[in-house]
Amino acid sequence: MKNLLASGITLIATASLIGCGNQVGKSVQQAVIDNQQAQSLMEWEQSEANPEVLFAKWRQDFMMDSSQREKLKNELCGELSALDGQSLSLFENEIRDENNRALVSGCKDELLTKLESYFSHERKKLAVSVDAVGSTTVTQNNFQFPVNIQKRDTTNGYFAVSGDVARKEVIITFDDGPSGQYTESILRSLKEVNAKAIFFHMGKNIRSNPEIVKKVAADGHAIGTHSITHACLGTSSACRKTNGRNLTFDEAVAEIKGGHQAVYDILGWVDPFFRFPYGESSPELKNFLRMNSTGEFYWSIDSEDWKAQPNETLLRNTLAQLDARGKGIVLFHDIQRRTAEIMPQFLRELYTRGYSVVLLQSSDPNARFNSKLVKKRLP
Repeated sequence: MKNLLASGITLIATASLIGCGNQVGKSVQQAVIDNQQAQSLMEWEQSEANPEVLFAKWRQDFMMDSSQREKLKNELCGELSALDGQSLSLFENEIRDENNRALVSGCKDELLTKLESYFSHERKKLAVSVDAVGSTTVTQNNFQFPVNIQKRDTTNGYFAVSGDVARKEVIITFDDGPSGQYTESILRSLKEVNAKAIFFHMGKNIRSNPEIVKKVAADGHAIGTHSITHACLGTSSACRKTNGRNLTFDEAVAEIKGGHQAVYDILGWVDPFFRFPYGESSPELKNFLRMNSTGEFYWSIDSEDWKAQPNETLLRNTLAQLDARGKGIVLFHDIQRRTAEIMPQFLRELYTRGYSVVLLQSSDPNARFNSKLVKKRLP
C-alpha cells in the first residue's frame, strides 16, 4: 500500500495511541466515517484511519510498550466488537492477517463469527451468490457466455477507457490481487459461465500467491500488472500526498517493471497490459509504456467495491453505471470479499441483460512472451 511513506511519518507523530484517551475507539469510528465519505479509492487510502494504516500503528504501539499491551488489545476488541457487520467488514482483511494475530487474539473468533453472520444475511438478498471464504462449491448458474476474444495492437502502446468495445460488450477487470482469500472464488464463478477477465495483479501479492497466479492463467484469463506496492506513480499533488512524496521516474519505472517481472518469473509470460494505481500517471510514464509496447488500461465503470455497503447496493450501482454507458471496462478488486460474493449474480445480470463478456488479447500472439519490461529467462 499506499500511504507507506506517509504512515511512517504518522507513526512517529503518534508514537502511542495508548494513554491518550480512547484513541482506538476514535480511530475505529473515523475509519467508518472516512470510508463512507471518500469520493475515490485514492481518498480512502489517503485516510489516516484506513484500517491498514491503523493496524500498522497499533502493531507499533504493541511492540513499543509491553506494559500497555493488554489495554490496547482490550480496547481494540471492544471497539471492533461494537461495530455492526457492514462497518466491521472494513476491518476483515486486517482481522484475518496473521501479522495482527497478537492484537486480536482475544476476539478474532468472535469477530469472524460476526462477519460470517453478516455476509450470510447479505447472501440471502441475492438470487445467486457464493460464500467466498472456505467454500469450493459453485453456483447454479446454468448459462454460458459465448467466446468473444478481441485483439488490440499494443506495438506502439494502447490506451483503454472503454476498450473500444461495441455496445452491449463489457470487459471485466480485477485489481490488486491475487488474494489468498477471494480470487479463487471469483475464478470459479467466472469459469462456471465461461466468462473471461483481465487480472491486473500487484507484485507483492503475486510473490505471495504464485499458485493462484497459475490458476488464473490456467483458466485462460489475461494477466496484466498494477505495480509492485500500489504506490502512486504519477507526479500530481495527489500522488505526493498519497506517498508522502512524488516518486522519481526511475522509482516509478521500477514499480512497473517489478510487477511484470513477478508474473513472468512464475508463468514465463505476461500480457502487455498495465494499469496505473489510482489511474495516476504522467506524460513520461505514458511514453515509457508506449516505447515498451505495453497497453495502459483505465476504466469506464468503477464499482467502488472498496466501500462498505450492502451487496445489493454494490451490484445495483455497478449495473446502473454499465447500463447508462451501454458498454465498457468494469473495475473490481479481487481483494474484496463483497466483490467475490456478488460475482455470480453480477454475471447472471450481464447475461440476462444481453451483454457479451470480452477478453482482450494483444494482436501479436508472441507479445506476452517477449515483454520489453522483463529480464528473460536464460535458456
